[in-house]
Amino acid sequence: MKFLEYEKEELIFIIKHKFVKFIGITLRILLFLGLIYILMRPVLFMLSTALKSKEDLIDPTVVWIPKHITLDNFRLAFKSLSFLNSFKNSILTAVLPAIFHVISCSMIGYGLARFKFKEREIIFVLIIFTLMVPPQVILIPLYAFYQSFDIFGLVKLFRGEPLNLLNTYYPIILPTILGGGLRSGLFIYIFRQFFRGISKELEEAAYIDGCSPFQTYFRIFIPNSIPAITTVFLFSLVWHWNDAFGPSVYIGDFNKYTLSMNLANLKAIITGGTQIWDPLLILPPQYAGAILVILPMLILYLFTQRLFVESVERTGIVG
Repeated sequence: MKFLEYEKEELIFIIKHKFVKFIGITLRILLFLGLIYILMRPVLFMLSTALKSKEDLIDPTVVWIPKHITLDNFRLAFKSLSFLNSFKNSILTAVLPAIFHVISCSMIGYGLARFKFKEREIIFVLIIFTLMVPPQVILIPLYAFYQSFDIFGLVKLFRGEPLNLLNTYYPIILPTILGGGLRSGLFIYIFRQFFRGISKELEEAAYIDGCSPFQTYFRIFIPNSIPAITTVFLFSLVWHWNDAFGPSVYIGDFNKYTLSMNLANLKAIITGGTQIWDPLLILPPQYAGAILVILPMLILYLFTQRLFVESVERTGIVG
């Protein structure tokens, strides 16, 4: 009798355990689906609107699925964005800064992580402080600096006058060569934290074998920092690709506009700058233009998703 009661209690415990487990899995699935809906709803709405014809826009029965699917909005957006020329400009202003960010920020992070000197902590605090300074605060000094660009008076000495770097891509690319530019403080922090986690014995073994600090950086630290390099490169690439504020300050030539800059001005381009326009008809090509701009980064992410996720986890910036 006691044996039967024991089996009954054990059976009840197993049922309760499986029920609690089922509830937990169900709640996680619902939470996951809710997050997917929140993240994907704007993108799906943009795609749905971009595929709508004029008839669908004025039809109150059409909400998500168009009755007359058309690609005219994409053709108009492609032409208005000057897509091929703007794509080339975006590649230039995104890929080069990303490469230079990897090189310069990794060197700075290596120095802050592996060398001990009196000013190290102060320099690191100042680098982190740059993340809290809005770019608008230093906009006017930077504009004046690049308008009359000089290096300790050497340019004026040899040319007779400073260089005017406005309306070029140099104000975007030059800071990244020296560890500055867009979000550089975060990239230096990523490399510093990653290099601090590399074994000290590995570094000492390189010194014993006769490597200089520079050789140790290239032969030991760089080959072992692929996750940090991948993270910094992709972050820098995406942020420069999406940045419309920085380039719009320095670039005034329409032929040098990037995709993000043309997207920000797409309404004015389509309407020809007129004040009277139908907002209902201007939204579909705007949404189509937004999809065209994010499409290259989306394709890149599809090919690098696994590597990117693993890199973010190993660099310790999850959460």
